[in-house]
Amino acid sequence: MIGDALAGLNAAQREAVEITTGPMAILAGAGTGKTRVISHRVAHAVATGAVDPNRVLLVTFTEKAAREMVERVRQLGLPSVAARTFHAAALAQLRYYWPLRHAGAQLPEILSDKFRIVAPLARRLPGGYRYT
Repeated sequence: MIGDALAGLNAAQREAVEITTGPMAILAGAGTGKTRVISHRVAHAVATGAVDPNRVLLVTFTEKAAREMVERVRQLGLPSVAARTFHAAALAQLRYYWPLRHAGAQLPEILSDKFRIVAPLARRLPGGYRYT
């Protein structure tokens, strides 16, 4: 698996993939291989024993990107890794920790609160936007 995780990478990508500890920011333009580097980095870290695949969470901006990350990691030989959008990951943490920090209280309904805040702002927008 290690060979697969490093195959086809250029020198800069390989360098990023081989760093298996700590956070990393990858700053690059569209189409430069950021998703490839991240998926290969996860596969390499798991293959070398640096990371437990059950403790990996890939966080992206869109659900489509999350699905793509899971598929790319799967193609590198890892059966399952968690991937979520930033919002989904944050909501999962809120749902888990809220009752622990608030004496078992249920998490407030976030969507209805959001609507209460966003609706007045939407009314001010030009163009007659409709919302429900």
